[in-house]
Amino acid sequence: MIKKLGLLALCSLSAQAQVDVLADGTLQTQACAYGRGATAISGAKAQASAELISFIKGNKSLTTQSAQQHLTTSLDNDAASLYEQQRTSMIEGLSAGAVPLNYSTPTLSGNDTCMTVSLNPQELAEPQEQNWQQTTQNISVTVIGQGWKKEGKTALTIAEQDALQRAVSQVVGVWLTQQHTQSSSTSMNIVDGNESTNMQELIGQQLSSHSEGLVKEWQTLETKELQNGGVEVTIMAVVEKAPLIQKASKLLSMIGSPRVQVIAPEPLKTELKVWLNEQGIEVGNAASLVIYAKSTVISRGNNRQLYLTADVRDLAGNIYGQWKNDPSFMSLPNDPYVEKDLMTVHLASESQSKALHNTLNNAFTQVVARGGLVREIMLPSNKLTQPEKLHDVLSTLGGVSDVSIHKQQKYTVASLRFKGNTGELAHALDQALITITAKNLSKITVEDDFTLRYK
Repeated sequence: MIKKLGLLALCSLSAQAQVDVLADGTLQTQACAYGRGATAISGAKAQASAELISFIKGNKSLTTQSAQQHLTTSLDNDAASLYEQQRTSMIEGLSAGAVPLNYSTPTLSGNDTCMTVSLNPQELAEPQEQNWQQTTQNISVTVIGQGWKKEGKTALTIAEQDALQRAVSQVVGVWLTQQHTQSSSTSMNIVDGNESTNMQELIGQQLSSHSEGLVKEWQTLETKELQNGGVEVTIMAVVEKAPLIQKASKLLSMIGSPRVQVIAPEPLKTELKVWLNEQGIEVGNAASLVIYAKSTVISRGNNRQLYLTADVRDLAGNIYGQWKNDPSFMSLPNDPYVEKDLMTVHLASESQSKALHNTLNNAFTQVVARGGLVREIMLPSNKLTQPEKLHDVLSTLGGVSDVSIHKQQKYTVASLRFKGNTGELAHALDQALITITAKNLSKITVEDDFTLRYK
C-alpha cells in the first residue's frame, strides 16, 4: 500500500496534460512526475496512460473536442474510423498495461521528469484479432518484415523470418510492460539526459532469434517488392504467451538472480553485498560469477589517495564490466586507518557509488548479451567415435553459442556459452552426444558451474 500511495503522490504532482491527436490518428500527451530515475519515469508513464484512458473514454470519435484536448482539423478519415474500431481494445489494453506505447527520451524539467508518450491505433492489429485480457493464451500482432537474398535463402524467406522475429520482440515488450518491475536491471534510467532501455531490447533480441518456438501460427497479409531484389511482407502472427513468458523469465533470472561471489576488502565488500541483495542477487562462495575488487593507497606528499577497482568476471576469466573510482575525489593525512577512512568516504559519495552500481548492472546485462556464461565440457578423446561432428552437434543445441574445441591431454574440451543453468545443459548434452560417442561413455558429472566432465 505504501508503494502505491507513493506512486499516486508522484503522479498527483504532475502538471495536467492534454492529449493531442495527430493527422494519422496518433494520440500524444506529455506527462511529468516529481523526482529522478526509474521511479519518476514509472510515475510519468502511469500518468500518461491515465491521460490517454481519460481521453479515449470521453471521446467516442475523434471529431469531438473539449477545452483541454486539442484535435487537429486535418484528421485522416481512415484514422478516425480505426480509432472508433479500436477504442474498446485500447481502453482495456491501457488499463492492463498491455498496449505497446511509444516513449520519448525522458527530460528533466525543474524537479520533474517528463516524457512524451504516444499511442498509434494503426500499430495495433485488427480488433477481432487483438485480445489483451490477462487470461488469454495468445497475442495476435501485425508486423512488417524485410529481406534480401543471402546465404542460399530467398529474399521472401528472410523477410518472413524478420517479421516473425519482430512479432516476438513486440510481444516481449508487452509482457515486460505488464511486469512493472522495479529491478535496476530492467528499469529505464536517465544518464546525461539520455534514455536507456537496453534490457527490454536485449530480452526481445534474445527471444526473437528463437521465434519458431514461440509463434503458434501466422499468415501473410501483403507482399511487395523492394529495390535491389528485396521483399517486404506484412504478416499477422499469433504468439503463445506461456512459452514466451517462460523463456523471458529464464533470461531475466540470469540477469537478476545470478549467484555471485564477492572478493573485496572491507568496507567495500559489505557495500557490494548490500547492493547485490537489494537487487535480489544471491551471494555465496559457490558461484558462477565473481566480483573481484581491490584497493591501493597512493602517497601524495603527506596525504594519501585511494585507488579502487572492481570487475565482474566468470570462472573462465571473461570480464563483463570494470569500475575504477576517481582517486582525486578525496585526500586524507596518513594514519593507520587512512585506507578504510578513504574507502568509506568514496562509497558515501553519490557519484562514485552510482558509477559503481551502473557498472555492475551493465556487467550482468552483458552476461546475457554475450549468450550466457561460459562452460567447458570435458570429453575423453578415446570415447568420441566421430570427433569431427562434435562442433556441429553442440552448435545445434538450443541456447548454445560460441562453441570452440581444443585438446587437453587425454580430453577433448568443448568451450561454449549457454543461456540456461548448468543442469539444463548437462541434460541436453546427454541426449545430443549419444550418436557420436561410445556406448560405455559415463554419465556427465557437474564439477561446478563452469566444468562438466565425462569419464
